[in-house]
Amino acid sequence: MTTPDPGLFATLYTTRALRRFKPDPVSDEVLFQVLDAAIRAPSGQNAQDWRFIVVRDRALLGDMQRWSATPWQRYLARFGGDASKIDALPRSQRLSLRSVEHLVHHLAEVPVVVLVLGLKGRHSTPGGSTFPAVQNLLLAAHAVGLGGSVFNFPLSHEAELRERLGIPDNNQIYCVLPIGYPTDRHGPLKRRPVKDVVYLERFGERWPFADAQQEAGWQDRWVRNEEDD
Repeated sequence: MTTPDPGLFATLYTTRALRRFKPDPVSDEVLFQVLDAAIRAPSGQNAQDWRFIVVRDRALLGDMQRWSATPWQRYLARFGGDASKIDALPRSQRLSLRSVEHLVHHLAEVPVVVLVLGLKGRHSTPGGSTFPAVQNLLLAAHAVGLGGSVFNFPLSHEAELRERLGIPDNNQIYCVLPIGYPTDRHGPLKRRPVKDVVYLERFGERWPFADAQQEAGWQDRWVRNEEDD
């Protein structure tokens, strides 16, 4: 199951964290395309020390789901352990947290989970040569009709996860990526305007060109102007 490639800028302007998935399996062909795109990312000193573990085993995914409950319960402590209080949050926060909650309770049903690893001590800035591949992976996933997000809750039991997967001590787990065909849709996205987050030459100095642009930026050049869900 694939969809036409929406194009680079349309993908960039619409990719969002998606955490609810259909039960449809992700074929080896589609998964290979996504991972083949991931390894095209820049890599410091061309080390290419990233490694990826594809997990489809239901028993392990069930354990990863159970482990995910630990950080979720810690998060709920902010609300006195009462998840219903999430409904009082602003819409964007509420929707995001409810999707996280859904994944916590349904991780075992996700078609595939990809773990992203890299060599410990190989780079002076850990992750700097790994996360470009993660972004490539997520953008490529969108381009072929998939959705996903970084979801590191299972790392609350990292020692157990490492043992189950036989991960050598010299490899660090950078992130966990649940991947599948989403039930929610990608963007367009609501973001703070460039003028509020980009400075010219010095922190806090306004960029006149950005100030002159519309609040929505140039999103309407690449995607339809629809209400963001």
